Amino acid sequence: MDDFAKKLGKNIKMMRVFKDKSQAELSFDSGLDQSYLSRVEKGAVNVTVIKLCCIAKALGCNLAELVPDVDDIKTL
Repeated sequence: MDDFAKKLGKNIKMMRVFKDKSQAELSFDSGLDQSYLSRVEKGAVNVTVIKLCCIAKALGCNLAELVPDVDDIKTL
């Protein structure tokens, strides 16, 4: 699960940077704490589906754009 969380966090950060948003802006737009988003991007926490939906909505993308391909995950 650790590998999955890290890849998910990396995808979220890449999308955030692509959308030219700071963590503070994403925090405001998603209603999630900035320190929590930082931990998500580092892969330090397992984000819930509800919170992932908040992040995707704030980034203007769908979940499929954020969730890594499970075939690329070493351990699930």
